[in-house]
Amino acid sequence: MNDNFDVSDISGETGRRLAKEPRLTVVLGGRSDDAPWEGGINGHFFRIKRGEPVEVPESLAKLIRQNEQIGILSRRSARAYASANGKKLG
Repeated sequence: MNDNFDVSDISGETGRRLAKEPRLTVVLGGRSDDAPWEGGINGHFFRIKRGEPVEVPESLAKLIRQNEQIGILSRRSARAYASANGKKLG
């Protein structure tokens, strides 16, 4: 397992809270050479490689899931405007 996430590197209250959370293994879609997932919690920013199992605190796993769902919905709603025929605005 690729353990490119180490909660012990996070200082302060955020680090203490994340250290107490259950850990979940996530595997983000895509290939390992695709752009990593990036996000933050309370000023601490994370970069998670795609296509490799990584163990993360539960709140970070929830953030990743929500972010990925927003990406899917955004692409779906923009599809009509990005097609070969386009879509008339207004």
